[in-house]
Amino acid sequence: MPKSATVLLIRHAEKSGDPLDVALTPAGEARAQAYVAYFRNLPRGPAPVATPTHLIAATDSVHSTRSRLTLEPLAASLDVPLDLSVADHDFQRLADRLLGDSHYDSATTMICWHHGQILALAHALGAPPSSLPAIWPDPIFGWLLRLDFDASGQLHGVQASNQQLMFDDHGVSP
Repeated sequence: MPKSATVLLIRHAEKSGDPLDVALTPAGEARAQAYVAYFRNLPRGPAPVATPTHLIAATDSVHSTRSRLTLEPLAASLDVPLDLSVADHDFQRLADRLLGDSHYDSATTMICWHHGQILALAHALGAPPSSLPAIWPDPIFGWLLRLDFDASGQLHGVQASNQQLMFDDHGVSP
């Protein structure tokens, strides 16, 4: 289990809906750019979280390059390598790696995934179903899942929130 660590899960940015289009829409590109400031300056408030030091996106496939494209601007800005080694459907392998590798201790890890598997990934990381939305609706791109692990590596907090980063994020809560 990662010790004294935070895992942030986001969905890739906006897509067109055309099954042959594997990239981001202009709105998705704008969200990816907005993430640079958003995740460099995370809210510090009563539950502070550090700027991500590990960035992970689902491997590109013939169906989507959106997870990579969503995090590339942030990776460049933070000068943090982008890990693209795990396919979307292989979320359990990623969860096992995060839970078993001390490399992720005392760090914030940002993961960008596809909405069809992101809740299963959160569950594989230990998030109880009652702490997450039942589904991640197809038109929703602005939710953030936060999983906090204590010094012993136990999951001690799960938070689902609306980033309220882009115009169409307002009013849609997890």
